[in-house]
Amino acid sequence: MNGQHVSIPLVLFVAGDAPRTTAAVENLQRALIEFADRNFQLEVVNVFESAGRAIAHRVLVTPTLLAPGSSRRLVGDLSEPTQLRYFLQTI
Repeated sequence: MNGQHVSIPLVLFVAGDAPRTTAAVENLQRALIEFADRNFQLEVVNVFESAGRAIAHRVLVTPTLLAPGSSRRLVGDLSEPTQLRYFLQTI
């Protein structure tokens, strides 16, 4: 199987449409452009609507970016490009 066809799931837990939510989504979308060849599949989860999922993944603050199947997580508005790039490169 060609590795380019394997989806890499990402889950971004957010709290409604708060300014940090908007910033995190925009920062992540910009970063994902650099990694278009990696086939990331982003799911945005609003903790106000899916509190159970947040609890199950031990998400205590938002925004939190997770790579399911990995213990990796990145917390905050994802505005630090070096940290975000490293996260995406290493999952």
